[in-house]
Amino acid sequence: MNFKNTIFFSGMIILLSFLILNVSSVTYQSSFAAAIEYEHKMKWGSKGFANGQFNQASGITADSENNIYVADFTGRSNMIQKFTNNGSFILGFGVLGSGPQFFTNPSGLVADSDDNIYIADFGNPTYAIKKFSSDGKFIDSFGSFGLGDGEFITPGGLGIDKENNIYATDFGENNNVQKFDKNGNFIMKFGTYGSGDGKFLNPTDVAIDSLGNIFVVDSFNERVQKFDKNGNFIMKFGKSGTGNGEFNTPLELASDSSDNIFVVDQGNNRVQVFDRDGGYITQFGNQGPIADILQNPIGIAIDSNGNVYIADGIDSDIHVFSKVKQ
Repeated sequence: MNFKNTIFFSGMIILLSFLILNVSSVTYQSSFAAAIEYEHKMKWGSKGFANGQFNQASGITADSENNIYVADFTGRSNMIQKFTNNGSFILGFGVLGSGPQFFTNPSGLVADSDDNIYIADFGNPTYAIKKFSSDGKFIDSFGSFGLGDGEFITPGGLGIDKENNIYATDFGENNNVQKFDKNGNFIMKFGTYGSGDGKFLNPTDVAIDSLGNIFVVDSFNERVQKFDKNGNFIMKFGKSGTGNGEFNTPLELASDSSDNIFVVDQGNNRVQVFDRDGGYITQFGNQGPIADILQNPIGIAIDSNGNVYIADGIDSDIHVFSKVKQ
């Protein structure tokens, strides 16, 4: 891993502090006439090492029963925690270590259709991706350290398609996206270092829509790129800035049941929503009472009801937003 990558992720994660649990309901609205609106519903979690607390909350995902899994980037026990969708602690699993079933710095998470949980281990590319059952039992690990097929320098975000194929970004020297089947067998990869179409400068996350299109956060290029299911470039959207459709260190993304793309715009402390063609729809997380504002958003998950869960770095908590009924 080069120095630039180390500074990027360290700076992304390190700004964490405690904020007391608060529940409120504030509407976030786009200026567009037919815009979708989101409201802040609740938040849960706090700074610490006990059950239901996080030292450095990072990746987050939802399973088929809308349980929520959160990775603790520098936790020392229960590095993955499972909650109900209202934040009630269910169980924790994963401990610090260097072997296949252990974690160093867990980051990206996804759940498959059987509710197995895949976790990218940012700090341990020798065992880059770990697979656990929904009750926290270790199943397998895959990926190794290097520059070849199925190898990683800095594994980061994960995505999954309808066939349970796993997509993993490498924002280290590889600067690519790799695809595996659910058993960890390498299928393909795409992307190289650069700023041109189909090239990446620190890709940090990946999501797949219902048509199999692949969306990749190209973080240091301040954009999102869209590819077909074979990794062929289709289009890109976003640029550096603070306006609608502009980014300041985009970090993670997720797609909902309508194939809208939600992008965590970390440096602007907000989430922006786009259609599948990159058209700006709305944003939320950067308005309202201070307790509801995102301070350092890192991870994002969307459950089957369309609720959006954001792991917030500064507060070490989980913010929940929902669509306003029209």
